[in-house]
Amino acid sequence: MSTDYKQMIFLNIPVSDIARSRAFYAGLGFTFDERFCDEGGACVVISDTITLMILTHVKFAGFSPRPVSSPAESAQHLICLSSESRAAVDALLDKALASGGTDTGKTIEMGDYMYGRSFSDPDGHVFEIMWMDVDRAMAAWAPEAASA
Repeated sequence: MSTDYKQMIFLNIPVSDIARSRAFYAGLGFTFDERFCDEGGACVVISDTITLMILTHVKFAGFSPRPVSSPAESAQHLICLSSESRAAVDALLDKALASGGTDTGKTIEMGDYMYGRSFSDPDGHVFEIMWMDVDRAMAAWAPEAASA
């Protein structure tokens, strides 16, 4: 494998309204790769290695070996995006709410090393946003910390 190869992740999720979903994800500050957008779906660029494919239920069903379920009724997945700071976590949640998302009301706070919140997109897909200071987390999780 080439040393400059970057493995990518393509998350495919079914949505009920492509235009509404495009507006929502644009409101979060994400862009679109128009080469992979049509009436059946859109390619949301989250980062240079993370892409979210929002697909109509019909198009999604064409890829999935299982029936399409409703993310508003049951958990299908939790998509967790890292953030550079606690403030960035809150800022992305604020953008999600301003763009039609819903705060799940779930906040994770672990000492001074981990902080997270989550929102649902207009279809009910849950996105977690997490900041972690790895060095502090490792220190807190060290066996010595547990016995202190």
